[in-house]
Amino acid sequence: MMKSLINSAVLAAAILVNFMAYADTNKSAFNIKPHHAQAFGEGKHCDTCHTDAGKKSRPSSQTCINCHGGMSEIPVASNRFDKDPHNSHHYEDTLECMTCHREHKKSHAICVDCHIVEFENFK
Repeated sequence: MMKSLINSAVLAAAILVNFMAYADTNKSAFNIKPHHAQAFGEGKHCDTCHTDAGKKSRPSSQTCINCHGGMSEIPVASNRFDKDPHNSHHYEDTLECMTCHREHKKSHAICVDCHIVEFENFK
């Protein structure tokens, strides 16, 4: 009896944890970064970025370029390492924008996986 009760409690806890993770994931999927919210105005404008394959697909780099311009046109704040992530010596300007930049999650500059660099205005 006690073993059955413990198993039921463990199962209920696992279900609750999964539900909370699912709810948090879905909630964050609708948040957009402040600079985009300001540019797009009030309300959800999913189709501004999710133009090709639907709302659950990643936007193409061309979608980003349509608003932000090409890699060479995007200003990069000066940094103490004198690095330009949009023109790296590894990839030049060939990476997809979404490799580093995320809208609904925290962005991650892949440079920091191997190098010690800081980009102050990284969005």
